[in-house]
Amino acid sequence: MIDITESPNFISFAGNPVIYEACSASYLITLGSRASFELLVSGIDTSTGHSFKFQFAGKTLIFQTASFTGFDGLLFEVGYLGQTFNDFANNIYQCFLENYDIQKYFNVTLDGPGTSSRKIHLQAKQSGTDGTVVFTNVNVTGLTLGVNTPGTNDQYQDFFGILCLVRDAANNPIGEDIKPADFIGCARFDISDYIQSKFSAWEIPRFEFPELSGNAKVHGWDYLLKYRVAFAESIAGNVKGLQSDGWKYALAGGLNHELLTSLNEKYLEYFSIAANKQKFLSWLPLAKNSRSGVMEKLFFLFQDNPSAIQYRLVVIVNFTDGSHKVINATPQVVFPAFSVMEFKVGFDHLDLVNAQPGKIVRAWEVFLMDSNDDYLSERRVFYHDTRVFEKEKVFFYRNSFSAYDTFRFIGKSELNLEYERMIGTVTREEKFTFFNSPSKQFSAKETEICKANSGWISREEKNCLRELLLSLEAYEQIGKELFQLVVKSAKITPFLKDGEYLYNLEIEYERSYQNSFYSLHVPESSANPVILPQPLTWDNMEVSFDDMEITFDQIEY
Repeated sequence: MIDITESPNFISFAGNPVIYEACSASYLITLGSRASFELLVSGIDTSTGHSFKFQFAGKTLIFQTASFTGFDGLLFEVGYLGQTFNDFANNIYQCFLENYDIQKYFNVTLDGPGTSSRKIHLQAKQSGTDGTVVFTNVNVTGLTLGVNTPGTNDQYQDFFGILCLVRDAANNPIGEDIKPADFIGCARFDISDYIQSKFSAWEIPRFEFPELSGNAKVHGWDYLLKYRVAFAESIAGNVKGLQSDGWKYALAGGLNHELLTSLNEKYLEYFSIAANKQKFLSWLPLAKNSRSGVMEKLFFLFQDNPSAIQYRLVVIVNFTDGSHKVINATPQVVFPAFSVMEFKVGFDHLDLVNAQPGKIVRAWEVFLMDSNDDYLSERRVFYHDTRVFEKEKVFFYRNSFSAYDTFRFIGKSELNLEYERMIGTVTREEKFTFFNSPSKQFSAKETEICKANSGWISREEKNCLRELLLSLEAYEQIGKELFQLVVKSAKITPFLKDGEYLYNLEIEYERSYQNSFYSLHVPESSANPVILPQPLTWDNMEVSFDDMEITFDQIEY
């Protein structure tokens, strides 16, 4: 029967080790036994050179009587006049204590003085046939063999292994492996490779693009994979019944070594910590600058929901005059258990340019609440940055949670073009004309190599931007479009200002494609237009509280 002795957290990260250990007692047919040996001493030998032979563990030891032993380990003192077999037995016992091989393989004990004989016991330290003693060539007076019990080896099941089968929620196999059991019948499996390969099969973008109406999108196993692992005994290819560990979940991301090690040492999982349950799937600071035209998204992991708790996305818009407005950006609905939600929270997603005609947005705060107005998430603030930067670049990249973050680089940037050409010679046995020159250009490809500068950023922002440098999926947002890129190098420059260090991050990147043709393309802006109030006409009259008609020039906004 399989016993699952180690399993991962209920929600684990596919990018980190996902370890299982399964054990079975069926790998062992019979347990080996330890050998024991008794040497009976009932007389004394006064002559030197008499001997007996021990054979065990592939070794042959010949013990001899001697008048002077010299801590040889194979010589024991003869009996002298006036001594008894009890004294002579002690001489042999002392020799055994000085012998390396005897001490390595056996526990040696000497019985108390006897009336007719005295026993020396050799008990093997380990089970197995190596501890069996063969006692031969005995010509020492007074030595006889007592009870000699041979040792036996453990008998293992031939071709025994433990099978591990990983399946998804639809019972489709994700991965399968068979490992031989170790000396205690256990096998360990790291199934993270199987889970990551499942995630890598997802070819559709893990975010909504192009964007549709609505501010929330539910994601399934592209972010959170429901899986279960089952184990079985495999004997010479014959597999017995599967024993499952139950359903678990894996998030398509990972933690760095330091954080993961710290949590493991404390027997904690990341998403079991109350504070982490309220965090959006981002390491960026809780406050950041943003503007119209920038795509801002937040991703949130909803765990189990047995009480059918409802959620809504709440936005508090703060204006420059000190007033504010509360917007429910999504309807109040029951959140789907064990899912990742994508929330579109950018300036244009929320149509903040038209939040309050005549007022200017200073910042907007985003968070999740339930039907009792209790917070379900942390609060993230976006400050409306109306400054104009000539070289601004916006990057959208996949972070370590496998969700996506946006960051603006507002420093200087540059663009370099590199060309790769293929030229060859064509041999023509004909007259030269204007059109048959022997040298030909077969291909020409243009690569865009860009540099972007973050401007001066804080230490926290600098550390968070390490995700952009490590990300395997990064885009540059230009208007309404995304263009994939590959980061090639990075350089960080510190600057001390007012006792606090600021940092400047410069990255060099290239497009993840090459162009063989030239054309000019200007992407459409993603900013929402300002919806002006409807102008009043002569026919557009309003009625005051006293039912008097007022014309357009009496209305104030």
